Formats: sequence, structure tokens, C-alpha cells
Amino acid sequence: MSRRRIPVGLVNQICVEPQPYGLCAVYLVETQNEREAEDLARLFSDFAPALQSVQLSSGKLVSYAVQLGSRDQSLLDEIEAFLKRNFGFVVLHRSFDPLIYEIVRDLCRDSGSTLLPMPKCDICGKHDPFPQTAVTLLDKENVNLATRTYCATCTAGLAANNNKEFVMALLAADRGGLGGFRDMHLVRSRSSKKRVAFRIKADAEHQFAIR
Repeated sequence: MSRRRIPVGLVNQICVEPQPYGLCAVYLVETQNEREAEDLARLFSDFAPALQSVQLSSGKLVSYAVQLGSRDQSLLDEIEAFLKRNFGFVVLHRSFDPLIYEIVRDLCRDSGSTLLPMPKCDICGKHDPFPQTAVTLLDKENVNLATRTYCATCTAGLAANNNKEFVMALLAADRGGLGGFRDMHLVRSRSSKKRVAFRIKADAEHQFAIR
């Protein structure tokens, strides 16, 4: 991803949004035409919000990473059974890990399919279709200047005594060079159950590189 620079003086608010957590799995399906790919897209969208889905590849090989909010895995089994009745090649991998991502990438190369962009943890760089935490940097008009995402492992490793220390630890560890925010004065602003927000009181005009 290309680098862009934003003045620290433009950042007025930092919002921390923990993302839903659940069991991850990956479905790999060989399709014969565009109609079958569209049928798959409708299938996974119909199960939302009980099952979140992120498409990993398109073309002959269509693959989806899914996240199940419930511990009951019967839905995954039902989807697998349905797919095997209707498609010739179906694989269900009950986690998302570097191995399955490598398999998807290799099969895309071999079949001429397209590997789609996917979020990476902005601390460790690991691909993660369902980041555990997102931090959004907003200006005074609530325009999104940048969003940084972090995997469950990095998030857990930076647990802190309070939300303010937590967000500062995330930004300090961010590969985009955001440690300078530690020198800013954060004031708790209007938040919600799904989002914790802080307003920045600072007059700094220096810039940070955002990867």
C-alpha cells in the first residue's frame, strides 16, 4: 500500500472499536461460471449477521473467510453439506491461519483466479480478515483520515489498565510510526458501547507517515 502523510494537527479524535470475536473458518469452492459465484455471494450474505464473511478470491476458485459468533459449529457443517451437494470441489478449513492463506494463494495462481486484498495487522503485518481492534483517526469534521487494524494476538499483548493507555500502546507499536501520539493530551469524548473515543488537545504541526 502506498504511503501518505497526514498532519498531526488535522487529527482531532481517536476512536477505538473492538470488533466482534468468534470462530473463523475458510471455504474454498471451485465454480464453473459467474452465476455460481453470485450464488455463493448470496449464500454467505444471507447468513449475516450470525455469520460474517470476507471474500478471499474470485474467478474459478471462490473462497470466503467466515467468522461465527456462536460456539455452535452446526451452521458451518450445514453450509459445507449444502456446498458439497451443489459444487464439485469444496474444502472447509476450520480456522484462518498462514497455511490456509498460502493454499488459497497457490490455488489462485494455478487456476488463474484472483487473490483479493485483505486487511493486515498494522503491528505484526499478518493477514487477518477479521481484525480484533480498529483505531480510526478523525478530523474536526469527523472525516476519516486513517484506520489502523490490529490482530487478536497483538491486541492481547498490549492489554493496559485503561482504554487510554490501551490506545496509546497500540499506536506506539504501529508500524506506521505513530508513536508521537503518546505526547498528545487525550480527553475522553462521547463514546458508546461499541466505540471508545478520545479528543486530542495538541498544537503540534509535525507529520507522521501512514503506511
